[in-house]
Amino acid sequence: MTGCNSFLRLIRGSVAWAALATSLSVPYALAQPTEGELVVAVSQEPQDLAAQGAYKEINAVGIRNVLETLIAQDPVAGEMRGVLARNWERIDDSTLRFQLREGVMFHDGSAMDAAAVAASINWVWSLENSFTIQEYAGPGEITATAVSDGVVEVRSSKPDPLLEFRLSLNGISSAKQLEDDPKAHFSAPVGTGPYKFNEWAAGQYWTADYNPEWWGLTAEDAYGTSKPIWQSLRFVFRPEDAARVAMIQSGEAQIGMFPSADECERAEGTSGYYCVTGPSTTYLYGRLDHSLYGDERLKDTRIREAIFKAVDIEGLVDLYGLASVPPGQLAPKGTVGYNADVSAYEYDPAGAMALLEEAKADGVDVDSLSIEIVGRSSTPRIKPTVEALGAMLNSVGIGTEVKVQTPQEFNPRVRIAGYANEPGRQMMQVHVKQNPSNDFGLLLLSNYACPSMDDPTGASRSSVYCDEAFDAELAIALASTGAERAEKLKQLVKTVHDRHLILPLALLDRAYLVKDGIDFKFGTDHRFQAVYVTKSD
Repeated sequence: MTGCNSFLRLIRGSVAWAALATSLSVPYALAQPTEGELVVAVSQEPQDLAAQGAYKEINAVGIRNVLETLIAQDPVAGEMRGVLARNWERIDDSTLRFQLREGVMFHDGSAMDAAAVAASINWVWSLENSFTIQEYAGPGEITATAVSDGVVEVRSSKPDPLLEFRLSLNGISSAKQLEDDPKAHFSAPVGTGPYKFNEWAAGQYWTADYNPEWWGLTAEDAYGTSKPIWQSLRFVFRPEDAARVAMIQSGEAQIGMFPSADECERAEGTSGYYCVTGPSTTYLYGRLDHSLYGDERLKDTRIREAIFKAVDIEGLVDLYGLASVPPGQLAPKGTVGYNADVSAYEYDPAGAMALLEEAKADGVDVDSLSIEIVGRSSTPRIKPTVEALGAMLNSVGIGTEVKVQTPQEFNPRVRIAGYANEPGRQMMQVHVKQNPSNDFGLLLLSNYACPSMDDPTGASRSSVYCDEAFDAELAIALASTGAERAEKLKQLVKTVHDRHLILPLALLDRAYLVKDGIDFKFGTDHRFQAVYVTKSD
């Protein structure tokens, strides 16, 4: 993680806390927060605050301050560590056994024991509930059982080499709430974290208050770079970039999410706040309609290749800022299944026009093509991005219609149930997505496997492509491990690249504007957790 301007900040939180604890003759961990409210200007309002949503930080910023997971990737060390689980072991290729922390309580006073944890896991991963976390589901159904009060086993119905990763995604919420008032779970979560949910003011903010009974106050192995120093948290919804910047400049917020590259550069010469950036697991892509309810002309490989050749990816990366050119695939080097023989799609407008002329000579109605390029309004800098894509396609003779839609408009249109409502569609979805697993398996499953109308919330619900032979090969790869898995995924990455199905547009860095006097640590998944926000000199 690097700053946009040069600075040296000495973290003094632990020293101050230790001195305070000594002076009061109480355990260090029981000292109270020294700071007031931490205000974060975020880019969008949560879709919900349910435990299943803990996997997607961008759609529910801050939720992990309230809801904790069994295990999680440490944002400083980058390694998997225990959270509500003290330790865990793999029993076989489809089973994990977790030893839970003792004495942990949910915010409603109920015990965090194995029965409660199993109930929460089964709720989140239920095929009947079909929550959106299913896009990260593995080859089998995930279920949990209590072995004893402090031991829970989680099993996949099929061998799953990524089961640990999946269990780092879902929050653990109160089984009592799920039983007594499951509807409230979506808007008023009850967890075990260092902060308790307080209020969600629709369209404005959501808040949480310090939890003086958090288990991490007395645990030597608690996560975080400090104990909680903030009395309360407030996440203010500001979808406009300028509004988030204004909140930092005016002092209304201490942290602002996802400023533009220009704003980061501006911060370098500004007193009062700075910009901090870091790599992420997020990519920007253009998903072009294909097999399912799309215009038949979009199955013509010449039309698809022409569209890809018309796009100046390097130019788009420069326009977007805080990003790098993706290597023709939806994850960087180091990802399991990465194919070094695949490179970024070539920018070749002359070649694009030649392909269109060839298709036209064969009777394809090229002149009436009109690609609807649609972005979601909550995606940073989406308007200039889709406008630039439209201009690039127009320059080679492809008609376009450019739109930016709200999540309420956009989301239903990019799932299988929505495709069926728009037969003959010519759409390129421009969207961001994360790949926190460091493995191409989930990427291929969610982006390229056949979706099903019978399972409209399944892992592949947003795929516009369907090839049963490809799915069969993917199923074999997903059941494989080690070098065999990497090799099989590598070949599938080459297959989808050569078919011109999804256009990788950028690998994204993430940036934050931060008030002077505050240090903020985050990992590549960009979870916002207040125990990693400290005071500095």
